[in-house]
Amino acid sequence: MRKQVILTAVLALAAAPLAAEMKITPVASFNLLGGKYFLDSDAASFEGRADAYFSPAIRLGERHELLPVYSGNYSGTQDVQELAGGGVLTRQRQSHSLSLKYIYTRDFDKYKPRVSYSRALVRETKDESWGDGLFDYDTFSAGFEAEQERPHGTFTESYDFFSVTYGNYATLLSDSQSVFNDTTTFNQLSTNAGENPMDNISHRLAFSYAWFPEPVAMKASYDFTWRNYGDQAVINNQNSTGLPPFSGDKRSDFVQNLTLSASRGLRPVYLSAAARVGWLSSNQGSYDNTRQKYMDDYYSYIDVSLNPAMTLALRNGSQFRFGLEWRKVFYLGRLAQGTDGSYASEEIDQTYWLTSVSARYPLFNRFYARGAFNYQLSDSNMRYEDNYRYNYRASTYLVGVEWEF
Repeated sequence: MRKQVILTAVLALAAAPLAAEMKITPVASFNLLGGKYFLDSDAASFEGRADAYFSPAIRLGERHELLPVYSGNYSGTQDVQELAGGGVLTRQRQSHSLSLKYIYTRDFDKYKPRVSYSRALVRETKDESWGDGLFDYDTFSAGFEAEQERPHGTFTESYDFFSVTYGNYATLLSDSQSVFNDTTTFNQLSTNAGENPMDNISHRLAFSYAWFPEPVAMKASYDFTWRNYGDQAVINNQNSTGLPPFSGDKRSDFVQNLTLSASRGLRPVYLSAAARVGWLSSNQGSYDNTRQKYMDDYYSYIDVSLNPAMTLALRNGSQFRFGLEWRKVFYLGRLAQGTDGSYASEEIDQTYWLTSVSARYPLFNRFYARGAFNYQLSDSNMRYEDNYRYNYRASTYLVGVEWEF
């Protein structure tokens, strides 16, 4: 009993300074907007959108901080999302994320282990129930970041592990044997197709260097991601039987991005620009059984993007922002098709233009009136769009209120 009392007293004395230094700083924001979405001049009904963020930042001591974060959003306006390798028209989306980051500071160095979990729900049709969407997915991630601040600039290195699970995206071959004319075809497909082909695990390494040649702030970054689809067999070229044979390998994607950004403050104007070059290399091919066409490197592409932006921030809290994004995607193995589905000799290329304008004006206390308008143009040499959208014009306007704390 005496030992327990002594141990309790020691722990209390050790925790006392920590409790005395502990400080909690809550940060929160919430916005509620309503608006319309137009796709190729066809207007959807007026729908709402909401975003929420909450973080009770906890300072445990001079060198220790804890950052728990909740973020969530709901979008009732339909839009085109890039899912499963193509543009899918979705009607409603919502996501919720919980994360925890610990920050340890030593002199001019910081060490930041982190963990997070998120769930995303997607509805493609109005009569689809939440939780039944084909593209619903859960993401668990854990990682570590190190930062070194030096007189000439700041270095940052990080590693993250991601596990993504599509609970409703599963093959139905076990219930489809009657569709096939022969048992051999069914056995080959059912053995190799996999039950959960979209589930994947990723490892990401990232490096960045920020420096400040007055009056400009510069940053260069590079990241590399290896993504493995453990239940998706690689498709090879067709064999003599006309069937798409599967190799013994599983799909693996390698993603690389190189980004250079710059920003400058000219009060009350803030200017920024970023340029990025990306490359996705995948060992997965595709076989079109209808037209008996095999394509290697079906998911591989190179893309480049430019993102200039300007923000006007006034002392009363008013803000006006204008942003422009240009992105060009060059597929390395996915062939373009005509409106009838016939294949051309060249690969698909796709160009995106996104223009965004937003403004907010203080109403009272921490409440703001907010408005936003986005216009996106997607243009491609791909004309066959029975599966995915490649060519479209889309615009969204939103108006509502925002609260910050």
